[in-house]
Amino acid sequence: MRSFLKYFLLVSVFTFNVEFLLPVSGENSIPMKLNGSHDILQKGKFLFLKFCAHCHGSRGDGDGFNAEFIDKDPAELSDPQFQAKKSNEKIFRAISLGGSKIKKSHLMPPFGNTLSEEEIWALVAFIRQLDKDKTLVVLPRDVKLVRPEMPEMTKQDIVSFSKWFDKNGQTKEQIDAGKILVRNKKSCLGCHQLNEEGGRIGPNLNHSSFNYKPEWLYAWISNPQHFWPNTKMPNLGLKREEARAIVSYLVSFQPDEEIKKYGVSDLLKKYLSVKGDSKRGYEIFSDSEGIANCAKCHLVNGFGGVVGPELSFVGTSRTREFLLESILDPSAVISSGYKTMMILTKDRKFVTGIKTNEDESGFYLMNKEGREIYIPKSKVKKFKIQKMSTMPGNFKDLLKVKDVADILAYLSELTLPAMTASVH
Repeated sequence: MRSFLKYFLLVSVFTFNVEFLLPVSGENSIPMKLNGSHDILQKGKFLFLKFCAHCHGSRGDGDGFNAEFIDKDPAELSDPQFQAKKSNEKIFRAISLGGSKIKKSHLMPPFGNTLSEEEIWALVAFIRQLDKDKTLVVLPRDVKLVRPEMPEMTKQDIVSFSKWFDKNGQTKEQIDAGKILVRNKKSCLGCHQLNEEGGRIGPNLNHSSFNYKPEWLYAWISNPQHFWPNTKMPNLGLKREEARAIVSYLVSFQPDEEIKKYGVSDLLKKYLSVKGDSKRGYEIFSDSEGIANCAKCHLVNGFGGVVGPELSFVGTSRTREFLLESILDPSAVISSGYKTMMILTKDRKFVTGIKTNEDESGFYLMNKEGREIYIPKSKVKKFKIQKMSTMPGNFKDLLKVKDVADILAYLSELTLPAMTASVH
């Protein structure tokens, strides 16, 4: 009898412990309390600051720097009323599917094609603690831990697009279809500017036809992570027809008259008319003792600095006209993510660098030597974003026309093999 009671008590205790550990959100979950995990919250914070804070604010108050440029106010994620109305699953769906799929603003992009399910749940956990919400966040059973693998762009895909674009790319039907997608259905204007409308996170698209090759636009918007795994731009899950129509619209877009129109000026024509030597251009680009010394700041195929944009396949993505303008007048268009911030500290010191990140406590800058600097906000008196590039603006005075033409020839050959044969 004593043995039976002992066995009964052991079974009862074991059963109680199992039931105690069972999650509260259904049989498809495992009992992992995400918002009780320091590592998960740190992961969620990192992702939030990278993908969400520019609109929702670093504290979730809806006051991110990009909020003033978009038509609909971002949700105040820290608001107790917002938190009370949203279940964990609803927040997960909003992040994963984007605003249009849940009948909210189309300006909220989907992240389900970009982030893993575990990462999205980490974001849910971090958002819950913005209001110090005590709602339990648990990780569903069989959650996917790796990011989705989207189809890679092949040479055949690019050749097919190039032929299509030559025949149909500038028809009114395709341009109008792309306009509807960009302005009313997809999240493009949440991050990108057209005329004075749209966000300021990604590159300004007013002069897409001058800046970008159509093939590159198509490849990029179809799968941005294939070319830059750490880009902030999410994969929108576009159908082939949607991506083609969007490119048609962007290439045809003409900015308002009051916005400066780009074109091939007489100055640019003088340089473009000179045949360049790519081998000599590489030598000028890489010479650490030379006047240009481009490799000090720019990375090419794993070699060079990280202060300026990487140029490993810039010959594929950018037009020769844009590359030339960037050499002669680098402040005309400053690549997204490379604008310079000037900070005046409370002890009257000026600090200048490219802002790489910002959180609730301070700014992260990269100086011209490529070294990261952290400035606590408690020490900042004031700051401003400068409209000047960190790249020297006097190369047209320091370099001969032939030198610039040679550098341009070298940059034009930095291409992706899968796209080289098909790009015009």
